[in-house]
Amino acid sequence: MLLRDSKGIRFAVSKKPYDFRAALGEDHFKKDTARFLHDLGVEAMDVYYMNQTHSDHVALIDGARRGDDYFGYRIVADTDAMITNQKHLALVTRISDCTPVLLYDPAKAAMASIHAGWRSTVQKLPAKALSAMMEHYGTDPKDVLVFIGPCIGPESFQVGKEVSALWRAAFAFASDVISPDDATHDFIDMKQTNARMLREVGVLAENIDIDPADTLTDSRYHSFRRDAPDFGSNALFSILL
Repeated sequence: MLLRDSKGIRFAVSKKPYDFRAALGEDHFKKDTARFLHDLGVEAMDVYYMNQTHSDHVALIDGARRGDDYFGYRIVADTDAMITNQKHLALVTRISDCTPVLLYDPAKAAMASIHAGWRSTVQKLPAKALSAMMEHYGTDPKDVLVFIGPCIGPESFQVGKEVSALWRAAFAFASDVISPDDATHDFIDMKQTNARMLREVGVLAENIDIDPADTLTDSRYHSFRRDAPDFGSNALFSILL
């Protein structure tokens, strides 16, 4: 079963003209958040954003209001993943080339929303978020459905050899997701890295759904590498029903 077919959760990744940069101001931010929730056909009791710091930190959203006020919503400091089993709370991961990863456990009605930039990925944040779901909700990895969303693609994510070296130190399968480029650069497949990482900790391959879109080459999405310094922000919204 793929996550997109599940009835207990609603999720989507935004495309332009949506833009979830706080720098655009409160009116724009609140309008885009409200409009996107409306497009999803859901009403949220609260909306949780993250102050994403490319960390391996996982925050538990347990129904008690945590974090700071954020344009009338909530923001959780210094974290790149959130888990919850609370219905009608929207979790938001913002991305501009980094990889959005959504984990859903239909057996325990719990989810994790993850901002997997390369630093968080090499620290195995998706696996740590799954571990947190196992600890707090009794999740069995074999029940987990995964969505890996639009991000920079394997033919676009060029990195220095020093980043490739971190990959080789972290992942036994590194050679399968690294493609040589030149004397000082390689390409890395972020989507397959996160998929393989989750498979190693018990997620079934047939339960992983990977969106093929490359944010750098697909003009429907914002991209840091393509548009910096004036880059926008895509967002993965997810809510348990």
